[in-house]
Amino acid sequence: MRKIISILILLLCAWTAKPQSISDSSLLLNMFSFHVSGHAPGGDIAQRYGMNLGVGGSYILKFKSNWILSADFSFFSGNNFKESGIFDNLTDKDGIFISNYGEIGEAAFYERGYYAGLRGGKLFPVIGPNANSGLMILGSAGFLEYKTLIHQDGEDVPSLNGDYKKGYDYLTNGFGISQFIGYFHLDGNEPVNFYVGFEFHQAWTRNRRDWNFDIMGPDDRLRTDYLFGIRFGWIFPFTKNKTSTYHYY
Repeated sequence: MRKIISILILLLCAWTAKPQSISDSSLLLNMFSFHVSGHAPGGDIAQRYGMNLGVGGSYILKFKSNWILSADFSFFSGNNFKESGIFDNLTDKDGIFISNYGEIGEAAFYERGYYAGLRGGKLFPVIGPNANSGLMILGSAGFLEYKTLIHQDGEDVPSLNGDYKKGYDYLTNGFGISQFIGYFHLDGNEPVNFYVGFEFHQAWTRNRRDWNFDIMGPDDRLRTDYLFGIRFGWIFPFTKNKTSTYHYY
């Protein structure tokens, strides 16, 4: 029993002897983050796809003034494809694909896309344990692209193979912007530094295929796409300010 108490006392002393996780002053920091997100669609993209999930990474530079610059990339995917009418010319009256052998052909359709952009904003240390944590507000400008991924286990439906897929995948892209508001937490004593908050995307896109088989021609309409969701990121600072009390263990 005495040994257990002695070990607990030593652990407590080691814990309390740790330096402050981060200084009270705002620091210049270089950081990398890995993030996950989930979005609900709105506008034109909602007619084609449902909810999606995203993963990505960012390089973040935080200045002593708490202004933030970031280069950001997110890949997103979804399993809810709504616009099945695109394939009406390949199916029977019940929406079933017919294979080369006169049998039922199977195909699956998924959403795939990405957003890449530059972000800027500011950290407001009104909440959190130190001057490097608090409310974070960011804006971004970049590029949004998405398409329909067409998958067959075999190649039973020839019109959905090879380059023919491009006539049905409706590759779409264009200029986009996004906004983020949430909480940013940075503490060198914590195993996980993180941020979490709400994210909003708006994009003005066009279909980029020269020919779409369902309409037998191009589709050059301007589309307005929205994504609304939540984003959580893990932060990994990789520089230290030598004059501060910023330490890792």
